[in-house]
Amino acid sequence: KGMEDNLKRAVTEMLVLTLLSREDMHAAQITRCIEQESGNTLSLASPYMLFYRLIENGYILEAYKKNAPDGRRRQYYQITVSGIRYLADLLSLYHRITNGVAMILGEIDEQQERKEAP
Repeated sequence: KGMEDNLKRAVTEMLVLTLLSREDMHAAQITRCIEQESGNTLSLASPYMLFYRLIENGYILEAYKKNAPDGRRRQYYQITVSGIRYLADLLSLYHRITNGVAMILGEIDEQQERKEAP
């Protein structure tokens, strides 16, 4: 469970910034999108801790409040220019790591196939 939590925590920042790069969103909307778009594989248990950290680092800001489609008054978050740059760095790192992992896993798959071949 610890490994799963660490991996999810590592990608959560990237996912929140990705969603905010598409449009301004409120917390419930971000949480719902992460759950829905990941096929309920990921969830954002305590979004505000993450939001405050992203705000503190200058990557997002509390842009404005307005009534959401459900009629409730919501705080909308917006990605900053620094957040867009940071997201680009995160995506580059993510792709480099996942490509490296895929190469290793591909080698393992190929070795298994050779062992199983008659």
